[in-house]
Amino acid sequence: MDAHATDPIDRVDAACPAGRGLGPRRRRRGAVLLIVLVIIVVLSALIVQFTEKGMSEIAAEGHYVSRARLRLVAYSALETTLGVLADYVAVDGGLTSPAQGWADPLPASDFAPPEGVSVHIEFIDESGRLPLRSLDELTLVPLFTEMGFANDEVLHLTNALLDWTDTDDEERIDGAESDIYKQAEWPHEASNQPIKRLRELAVVEGFRQLFFDEHGQPNDYYRLFAETVSEVGTGTLNINSISDLALRALGGVSDPQIDALRRHLAGADLALGTADDRYFASAAEIAGVLGPLPEGIRLDTKINVLRVRVRVDEGGNDFVLEAVVQPGRGASGNLSGGRSDQNNSRPAGAPAESASGGATQVSYPFVFLEMTEDVGHNSSIAVPADSTTPVPTGRTPNP
Repeated sequence: MDAHATDPIDRVDAACPAGRGLGPRRRRRGAVLLIVLVIIVVLSALIVQFTEKGMSEIAAEGHYVSRARLRLVAYSALETTLGVLADYVAVDGGLTSPAQGWADPLPASDFAPPEGVSVHIEFIDESGRLPLRSLDELTLVPLFTEMGFANDEVLHLTNALLDWTDTDDEERIDGAESDIYKQAEWPHEASNQPIKRLRELAVVEGFRQLFFDEHGQPNDYYRLFAETVSEVGTGTLNINSISDLALRALGGVSDPQIDALRRHLAGADLALGTADDRYFASAAEIAGVLGPLPEGIRLDTKINVLRVRVRVDEGGNDFVLEAVVQPGRGASGNLSGGRSDQNNSRPAGAPAESASGGATQVSYPFVFLEMTEDVGHNSSIAVPADSTTPVPTGRTPNP
């Protein structure tokens, strides 16, 4: 073998001494690896953001689909309820009280909500409350007094509300007209027309301070007042649902008469809301239990305006539907200012029912006065946030 011959590996090592040639390659490989890692991190962040956005859109779509399904169930339950009420109107000549038998209408009609969905029906007899639009001084003074306000507060509330609703600009003692409201931090004028919504009280002098708490939210006085008056009442009061506070505000009805009324309505067990509850069906029955009543008090035994509240729940989702209905003329027998029967049709906004591919109309023996969806979610009441007037504390309204 040639003495000068060398191993191929030795020749490579001789041509590429240590640290020469391989170093730049390694540095290039490290730079590429770093770029790849950066790209992976960026892509991961984009994927996470895309996933979060997609999940949000899916949740929103699911909420919309769930709401649409619950809305359909709510309208179905409302139609079923009105159908049950219509039977009682036809048989008994009108509605008087849930004690007639319609307190729980859905089981009576074999209504079955979808699995996992619960439906609750609540009735509020608006004709058992004092009509908000026609309250006068003779009713307001005893009403606020019975609620527990001091004499000066009673006068302030009464005169401020009357100034708010009357058509003139003459300010009553302790009242407030537009010149006072224009000086407020949120300037406005007196309405000078009958009050339509209780939320108006948030900007009326006296009520703004006494009916709302330090955070501007309705307090117990507001809630008691709201349970005693009606935004849609007709003026004729149903004795089967009128409250003690409303009776005392009317004046002339004694405590023994009120006690006799409650005992009669409660039935033998003296507990309201049980199976043996009773109701008055005629003026003769009222006289037989209570004796003579003061003249001028418009008491009746019929429901002239009824609020039907339908609540549908499914897991964490809910949908609340409210319908204010008035029995058609001839049904209740004692209506004033009833609307034309041509309005007795499917309420506006109700889902159409399909029959053989076409929409069908359902007629009711009721006039729809109001229809409200998502009750409790789409409205709020509060005084202006900059109100700094002190709020009375340490008192509770008289029930």
